[in-house]
Amino acid sequence: MKTVGIIAEYNPFHNGHAHQLAEVRRAFGEDAAVVVAMSGDFTQRGEPAIADKWVRTETALRCGVDVVLEIPFAFACASAERFASGGVALLAATGVCGRLAFGSESGSLDGLLPLVDVLVREPDAFRTLLRGRLDEGLSFPAARQAALAAYLADEGLPGDASLLGGPNDILAVEYLKALRRLGARAPAPFAVLRAGAGYHDPDVPDGANGEGPVVASASSLRAAFLRPLSVGGAGTVDRAGLGAAFAAVRRAMPPASAGALLEAASSGSAPVGPESLAPLLVTLLRTLPAERLDRISSMGEGLSRRLQDAAAALDREPREPGAGLYATLLEKAATRRFPSTRIARALAALAVGLSEEDLASFDAAGGPRYLRVLGFTKKGRYLLKKMRDSATLPLVTKASDFLEHGSDPVLQRMAALDLAAADVRALAVPDPALRRCGADFDTPVRML
Repeated sequence: MKTVGIIAEYNPFHNGHAHQLAEVRRAFGEDAAVVVAMSGDFTQRGEPAIADKWVRTETALRCGVDVVLEIPFAFACASAERFASGGVALLAATGVCGRLAFGSESGSLDGLLPLVDVLVREPDAFRTLLRGRLDEGLSFPAARQAALAAYLADEGLPGDASLLGGPNDILAVEYLKALRRLGARAPAPFAVLRAGAGYHDPDVPDGANGEGPVVASASSLRAAFLRPLSVGGAGTVDRAGLGAAFAAVRRAMPPASAGALLEAASSGSAPVGPESLAPLLVTLLRTLPAERLDRISSMGEGLSRRLQDAAAALDREPREPGAGLYATLLEKAATRRFPSTRIARALAALAVGLSEEDLASFDAAGGPRYLRVLGFTKKGRYLLKKMRDSATLPLVTKASDFLEHGSDPVLQRMAALDLAAADVRALAVPDPALRRCGADFDTPVRML
């Protein structure tokens, strides 16, 4: 039985994800097992997940995944490079994943590998070009793409730097870099051509209201679900609007995924968006001293001061009609140097307490320190038995298991951040009765 690893967020699980699983089994056999390293309660873009990790885990299992592992917060809510390195390290540490499958706008390893070669080697000429583009005020992704294009042209090397303009191919390159650095221990890469709407397409295709399935972007699905959530606070959801949202997107999601999200919405645990955390974030920005903010991950280079100034001015300056505190904070603080995704990750790090010292400690320790199991199927149970012999990191099936590793302070701190992330997200759920602390300790692993 072949075992394929996937790194995902499933925020939410949609038909594009189902297509990827179908392609994996088409390539490796219907009996192939799939292990997914999934973001927990916060995502790579720095936002709380629309549904919690347990809902998304059960959805993944019902849609064809066999084992779901949680990517620790410090790697899940991070730059593309750190997100990819954390996910790849987790899957490699299982000892059972022979392949890593990922989505790609190009669908071609041949087009991506020449870019990876340069980005892993980082020759001096490329570094000089990159520094020059950054000095021009470009964001890092734009500067890297421009520098890479110039370097390939100057050296007469093959490769198309424009591939770094596609969000999935950007992540694909980071996965390939992480695999290259792992060497012989790394799973072999397998690129799946992305189907349907683009990653950032803002609208659900009209076909979602017709008879056949469609592929919509996760961004458009989240926007549809969050629209009925009142601006600026948890606890107020327009039920009629939520029903209309489900009617609009039901063709873009497998029934198991749409049903799980509808059940979570009915129970009051979803949907959750970043606006619901705005009061907490604004309070922290207005009350914490600047030197403490500077220690938070991604807050360097003056970003903490920009955010403090923006938070202080929120009550004095007019907002765009319908704009919430969070959106206004991002809009006021964002520049070419500080893109909104970096700001969102800095704010998530602030809410959870992730510092630059934490990241340095985790890097020095070699990355993730445990395999947190969120759920598994019958086939997954067999895989977990194999992993107990083959894994190079400890398997954790419940939060209390972390207490058994008191002699590893890095593991303890990494786990504490995961638990804090769950508690912070809980503050944002619509039903006040569900905003409780410590739920990770009494939530059982999902078994299907």
